[in-house]
Amino acid sequence: MSEPTTEGMLLEKQYKIPFEMFREAFTAFQKRFVYPKTYLVMGLLLVICGIYAWFIVNGGEQANRTLYCMIILFCLIMMFFQWFTPLKARRTLMEGVKEIENDEYRLRIFPEYLEIGTILPPEDAKAAETDDLFDDTPEEDFSGTRIHYNKGLHVDEYAGFFLIYQQKSMIYVVPKSAFSEEELEILRVHFSKRLEKNFQSRIKK
Repeated sequence: MSEPTTEGMLLEKQYKIPFEMFREAFTAFQKRFVYPKTYLVMGLLLVICGIYAWFIVNGGEQANRTLYCMIILFCLIMMFFQWFTPLKARRTLMEGVKEIENDEYRLRIFPEYLEIGTILPPEDAKAAETDDLFDDTPEEDFSGTRIHYNKGLHVDEYAGFFLIYQQKSMIYVVPKSAFSEEELEILRVHFSKRLEKNFQSRIKK
């Protein structure tokens, strides 16, 4: 976690992520990076099933049909797991998201990096009560991650959100509804300049 700073900051926004938006974003991420490999493996397994099915029908008396049937059954089981694993991963993730659905997040855009993370409430309840007594606003704790612009950083723009991910290992969802049209244009220009081809529009026309 980096020390928060506002020096040189271009833009700052606070927002929440709706549950359905996170589901849509993670599904879009899976369609790009998980399902292509899944469908390739399933296709290869289906070809193997077809080959051994042909041997069962046309293999003659010497064909070991019991073994071929076992191979086909094994391939079918593997195909099921290839299909089910991404679905289970999304379901498990979404169950965890329900627990943090009301969390607030903050995005800070700087010339050389961005900071994104969770806004934590004041840890000291007594200090918060004292601030209320003196009509002060208790300070929030910003648990942010600093992400420098590099070849591994990608930003994809969808109709309702920006999907930010670092080398396909960590994703961040930023709702576009938190920004004005002018601010959205600032983001597009900045990401396009800093990330070049790593900033892509995925909006269906």
